[in-house]
Amino acid sequence: MKPIEGNPADPDPDINAALLAEERSGYMLASKGRLYALTVIAVLLVLVTPYPGVLYFLLLLAVFAITGVFVNFCQVQPWFKPWHNYPFVVIDFALLTYTLLYPNPLTKIEFDPQIVYRFSNSMYLFVLLVGLAFSYRPKLVLFGGLAGAVCWGIGLLWMLSLPTTISILNIGSDIIDADPVTYLMTPTFVDLGVHIQEIVVFMIVAGMIAAIVLRSRRLVVRQIAAERERHFVQESLGKYVPISVANAIVADRGFLKPRRQTATMLFADIVDFTGLVERTDPADVFAILNDFFSTIGAAIVAEGGVINQFQGDAVLVTFNLPVEDIDHAGAAVRAAKRIRQACDSQTFAGHHIKTRIGIATGEVISGSVGSGSQLAYTVHGDAVNLAARLEQMNKQTGTTILIAEATITAAQEDLEAEHMGDIPIRGHAAASVYSV
Repeated sequence: MKPIEGNPADPDPDINAALLAEERSGYMLASKGRLYALTVIAVLLVLVTPYPGVLYFLLLLAVFAITGVFVNFCQVQPWFKPWHNYPFVVIDFALLTYTLLYPNPLTKIEFDPQIVYRFSNSMYLFVLLVGLAFSYRPKLVLFGGLAGAVCWGIGLLWMLSLPTTISILNIGSDIIDADPVTYLMTPTFVDLGVHIQEIVVFMIVAGMIAAIVLRSRRLVVRQIAAERERHFVQESLGKYVPISVANAIVADRGFLKPRRQTATMLFADIVDFTGLVERTDPADVFAILNDFFSTIGAAIVAEGGVINQFQGDAVLVTFNLPVEDIDHAGAAVRAAKRIRQACDSQTFAGHHIKTRIGIATGEVISGSVGSGSQLAYTVHGDAVNLAARLEQMNKQTGTTILIAEATITAAQEDLEAEHMGDIPIRGHAAASVYSV
């Protein structure tokens, strides 16, 4: 794994990998942009440069294209290191400087090198510099600014060393100031101050681009960290609330908005749990509960239910909240059958367990309640109370699953339920109850 620039040793591997992917993507984009730009320049040169002089420039453009493709190829190789980019940067700026300053040997018209130098072709250096911004590496951009300045500075020194060059170094500033127009019109005159200014401005721009790249890099790091934190919060919440609720909490920025909706409630309780606690070691009790809740949790999730809360040995499950399910009534009954089948066919931490289940459908309200520092997702409504009452009513009817008539009506399939009659329920008028 390649280290992140500016970070201490042993950087975060996830952020490191994401940054590496962004860098490689940037290099790929820069390589494509380079090829497109070279193609446009080649077409332009063919149109404006006489033959055979154009061949010289086309050859140099081909060299630029080959080096760009080669660098892009190297980026994905396992042996390639970040510092390998630096020699290629020097080669690019050196080659561009040579292209801009050295007279074309194939042209039929001879120009003094100083004339070519005065055409302000240094603007092409900025194109290379901007291309380095795609690397997401501010140090590489700064190095590119330094490399470009040094290469262009060497070109300036070469111009000044030519015997035909006229500059402030060999005639004095007072003479030039006395008749500046004459010297500006002289083909071999080199304005030292202007070209030093070009180099300084180039380095300033390099620093500004590096600052922008650094800011972009930090934004990417923060985005990656925030995304990872979001997944961490979802996973952590998922250990205490259903993952669907956890996702909804994260999506609503920690607060589930109140809502009113028709839903189906399932209330399940362990038979004779108090006696089990009295005759069982505490550690074994929690092992039983963990095994039990894990098993019925899988059955509930398989039918699209959401465990709203654990109440000791009991569990309240919602269907159609907060995750919508058209067949919430049928799903609740199927989940209840799965729970009963699991209790009949297996043990939990070595103990056999029986359950009683009540199911009711109706309009409920749901949302987050609590203090600002601690919230809970709850549901309230007559269907919640009725499901709990039906769970208890199983004691009198000798059944394991009792279902309210509204659930039977709302189901989208024939549940093959047995009508138990109209049974008085504490806190309710007599209710039509079914069993499966």
